[in-house]
Amino acid sequence: MKKFNVDEFIWLLILILMTFYINYLMISGEIYNYLSEKTTKNLYIAIVILPLFIFIQAMKVISFNSRRDTSMKFIPIIFTLTIGVLLIVRSNLYNGENTKSFKNILAKNAIEINHETHHIFEELESNGEEYLGKYIIFTGFVYKYEEDKFILAREEMNCCAADSYIIGIKTLANNKFDEGQWLQVLGKISYDNEYYLNIEEYIEVKEPNNIYF
Repeated sequence: MKKFNVDEFIWLLILILMTFYINYLMISGEIYNYLSEKTTKNLYIAIVILPLFIFIQAMKVISFNSRRDTSMKFIPIIFTLTIGVLLIVRSNLYNGENTKSFKNILAKNAIEINHETHHIFEELESNGEEYLGKYIIFTGFVYKYEEDKFILAREEMNCCAADSYIIGIKTLANNKFDEGQWLQVLGKISYDNEYYLNIEEYIEVKEPNNIYF
């Protein structure tokens, strides 16, 4: 006789939590804290397939119960997924982004270096004259000083956070900063035997939720 199957219901709950978890990470962009943009594209397959699994699993909830009750073994999985979902929701409620903006009117037409445009770092080395005199907005951390300039940097991932490496741009400023300090800067690309970013205005910011490119 068919009746409510606890084991199948627990598997359904696990699939629902997993689907919510992956979708939230994708929509919020927090997935880029763990995976590179290229690797993350593979998760779109999971976003399509998981709802199908949920539908199929829902059909199994009303079925013949198994002879042996194995529902307890799922508790660690459900607990872990539930805690993960709650931490993400809590982070979204309490972690605000930086809302300060530049006073300099030139910021409106500046080129912003972000996840989609960080290829500009490579282009400055190969074809820097194209950007000479242009204004750039970039948020990064002070990596290290080289004489009067420092490298304003971010970390880039090939696949995941474990294989990340430093990318950035040599930067000149009138102020001295601590290594590891996060800044959002507005500067002009200048040249003196090398291309560098000459800061005209900066804002001290907190480390962003997504530190990787």
